[in-house]
Amino acid sequence: VYLTNSLQPAHEIPRIDTPALAHDAEEAKRIKMEYPITVVMGNPPYSYESKNTGEWISTLIRDYYQVDGKSLDERNPKGLQDDYVKFIRFGQWRIEQTGSGILAFITNHGYLDSPTFRGMRRSLMQTFSEIYILNLHGNAKRKEITPDGSSDENVFDIQQGVTIGLFVKENKRKRRGKIYYADLWGSRIKKYETLFNIDLSTTDWEDLTPQFPFYLFVPQDTNMINEYKRGWRLTDIFPANSVGFFTARDKLAIRW
Repeated sequence: VYLTNSLQPAHEIPRIDTPALAHDAEEAKRIKMEYPITVVMGNPPYSYESKNTGEWISTLIRDYYQVDGKSLDERNPKGLQDDYVKFIRFGQWRIEQTGSGILAFITNHGYLDSPTFRGMRRSLMQTFSEIYILNLHGNAKRKEITPDGSSDENVFDIQQGVTIGLFVKENKRKRRGKIYYADLWGSRIKKYETLFNIDLSTTDWEDLTPQFPFYLFVPQDTNMINEYKRGWRLTDIFPANSVGFFTARDKLAIRW
């Protein structure tokens, strides 16, 4: 086990004077440069205001700012700078470098359905042969409840809902990536018990076929989709738009 910052490339690891830590740093650097890593797993931090702003990971994450070759054209895509997104991008890159492998993370579940993350979802679909999403929900910010109306709790002491993502890349992919999805609702204890007793083969997965333009990683009711598409787009009805009025620097401008 070595202590290292995965979002920092090997050639940028600074020299450390403490012998024990210096040994860890050098070994981690050697592994990053020489070893074909096939499994990346963990619980990366969730930090909307990321401190990991190095050039290397910032360049990698730019791939998520486009979808099907076109810019997202988002006014405020700050969510893509969250640390957990950067760690997913690192894991994706690492498995791509090896050619095959598995990326397994438990993270914020915001990337499953937020429009801002559509480029990220599309990129993951293009890289991995199979993607398994076990949505643990528990989002206090969205005030999530179970389908039967009872309370839904988080598996951690946080407000943000979480999901387990398992991304599998085969050495020679011969087919389009498959997406599998499952929900886990209920109390924290119930979720712990279920997670302890299930595995990939015993989970009741639902096949997903994410579609343009959002490539959602959650189930969608598409029964009325053709009728919906015949309607007018809001951007056609309101060609001129803005975010409206909002305040900034309140302490200086109005709080006196």
